[in-house]
Amino acid sequence: MLKIKFLSVFGLLWLFTSAQKCPILPTPAVFQTTNGQFISSGNLLIDPSNITPNLLNAFKNYALWSKGIQVISFVQNPMVKFKKLTNVKQDSYSINIAEQITISYSSEASCFYAWVSLLQLAQQTEGQLSFQKCFVKDYPKFQWRGLHLDVSRHFFTVDEIKRFLDLMAYYKFNTFHWHLTDDQGWRIEIKKYPLLTEVGAWRDSTVENHYTSLPRTYNHSHYGGFYTQEQIKEVVAYAADRFIEVVPEIEMPGHARAALAAYPEFSCTGEAHGVEGLWGVFDDIFCAKEESILFLQDVLTEILPLFPGMYIHVGGDEAPKTRWEGCPKCQAVIKANGLHDAHELQSYFIGRMDAFLTQNGKKLIGWDEILEGGLSPNATVMSWRGYDGGKAAAAENHDVVMCPGSHCYFDHYQGRGAEEPLAIGGFTSLEKVLSFDPIPLDMTTADAAYVLGAQGNLWTEYIPNMAQLEYMAYPRAIALSTTLWSENRPSYEDFFADLSTYHFPFLSSKNVHFSKSCLKPEIKTTRALDWGILIEKAPAKGNNAASTVLAEIKATKRKTKTVQITVDQGPNLPSKKLNVIAHKALGANINFITKPSPKYDNGSLTIVDGQLGARPWKGNEWLGFDSDSVAFDILLEKPIKIKELRIHTLHDPNSWIWAAQTYNISFSKTGVGNGIGDGYSTDEIITIDEINEKTQIIHVVLYGLGRIPTGSPGAGNVPWLFIDEIEVR
Repeated sequence: MLKIKFLSVFGLLWLFTSAQKCPILPTPAVFQTTNGQFISSGNLLIDPSNITPNLLNAFKNYALWSKGIQVISFVQNPMVKFKKLTNVKQDSYSINIAEQITISYSSEASCFYAWVSLLQLAQQTEGQLSFQKCFVKDYPKFQWRGLHLDVSRHFFTVDEIKRFLDLMAYYKFNTFHWHLTDDQGWRIEIKKYPLLTEVGAWRDSTVENHYTSLPRTYNHSHYGGFYTQEQIKEVVAYAADRFIEVVPEIEMPGHARAALAAYPEFSCTGEAHGVEGLWGVFDDIFCAKEESILFLQDVLTEILPLFPGMYIHVGGDEAPKTRWEGCPKCQAVIKANGLHDAHELQSYFIGRMDAFLTQNGKKLIGWDEILEGGLSPNATVMSWRGYDGGKAAAAENHDVVMCPGSHCYFDHYQGRGAEEPLAIGGFTSLEKVLSFDPIPLDMTTADAAYVLGAQGNLWTEYIPNMAQLEYMAYPRAIALSTTLWSENRPSYEDFFADLSTYHFPFLSSKNVHFSKSCLKPEIKTTRALDWGILIEKAPAKGNNAASTVLAEIKATKRKTKTVQITVDQGPNLPSKKLNVIAHKALGANINFITKPSPKYDNGSLTIVDGQLGARPWKGNEWLGFDSDSVAFDILLEKPIKIKELRIHTLHDPNSWIWAAQTYNISFSKTGVGNGIGDGYSTDEIITIDEINEKTQIIHVVLYGLGRIPTGSPGAGNVPWLFIDEIEVR
């Protein structure tokens, strides 16, 4: 019964694949096959002479977990023997499968990576193990290959964390960034300050639906949890057995509401607030006074012995300065230390932590906001707001970990269908993750040497349980591991063939609730030759089937209408419905005076394809501009009379996206013509009616907010302007 079910889910995958594939992901540097198979019983007999007892134990545990294989020490006539290498690339290894299996390794970590690759090569049939005879040579491209997990918004048990680590190890990740504190929960026991978990680990409400949904409703269940110090040690040891370093994050000075619920005296106001049940950014942060700094250093004093790794993450992101600017004690610190403003005060705050950690033999790492006001001497920067923070830090000779939201935020949507589970927003496909390079093209070779690697981030506002976590992480995490490990990154087609042939079945065997969005056909909209749009169903990339034309919809000459199209997505996948607004500018050409940001440039047709973006927003359905104003022309086929214009914009302050505030519209038949003047709007949909103009060119200028106001996420930055459909009626 199980076998039949398995084939029904994955049967279509076999159509995508070719004859010769590599079972190992991330893709090794060298994979060469020879004729024949190495076949053994269902167990692996290994010679442990040249490995440590810790490695032997790790091999036994991991083979049992991943493939149900028993590992037996057998010196006389082993199936697998080991050889130590010298003078080779860091963490490099090789596997030679002939009449015997020989693993050559340069470090304990590389020996474990070789073992994982061997397990991926293992094929199990009727109680036997078989291995294609082959030679594998491999080594990692980047030192930092990480996944991040936020356990503050939603809590995950020790057993769930261990499962997360097991999957990480199977794909050769070596860094687990554990986000342990935030506004919505403090998750680690601190014995000197017991209220941090007695009070700070629990909230009495959690916002429902999406943050932007109004009116907001709440689930008023008592929610939370925390890890004892003994549990922390257990997880750290479990990770170490899989050669994964755990990097704890203790947020400061912002994202501190849970801590301040327990100890409000370390805020600027001293006012007691409950643990926050709403997502977002809040004004109440740690006060910069000496007492708060010493409190956090006390916390770190208990943290340090629990985490033997080098790095301690202190956050440093999204810390509004509202309270500091009105706080006499903070202002006194500014004056006493000759600082200019609250940004330099944050640099002073982080600098104190940097000095403390350095004295204790650790390295500070923080989000790229720690650059503001000056970077601490020994800090490593984790660049999430694009590449710029990382580039700036590397230019100052600081180490960098890249995790730009455009490619590395796995809380974004990964599929285009309405059936995708609720996510924070954005769109990051499997193919986009595989295309990620931690080193941007305009980075100098000298600066690139400071890029340690990258990581995928899993923020859990909209990830309430393990099944959802696995859905958002996999298979995108496998694509990220490939781009971070593989010196010669495979094409998407080759990667997908290996993924679907070998790794989807493996994930299924481990009951991993992974996403199958990459299997769904793509609905493509193009401009029709005769003024309108053409909608096609293209197969998922990696499938060689032909595209199918679903509909051709003309631009309407008179009254606007809505056309509904039903799309069959294939076996075991739900059908999809498209609603297309046929208006007078459907498929029109667009001339951009202001160019969209490359991050959110989905093509000019996006704003005249008749399809409205879903809420919460997905990055593939909008054009995004990182500028204060946007100007473009809509070029119609011929002069036509129009009565109404509707401009669909997006307002999501939590994502630093603000609706256009003012606009200027003008019309012409030849390029210069009459304007209807300026207008003001704070609504997402700007409606301009009673126009009654005959025009061929519509010139649109939208003006943004200028700067994000104090107290809002991204305060002080230029907000994004996002545009969807421009309806011409």
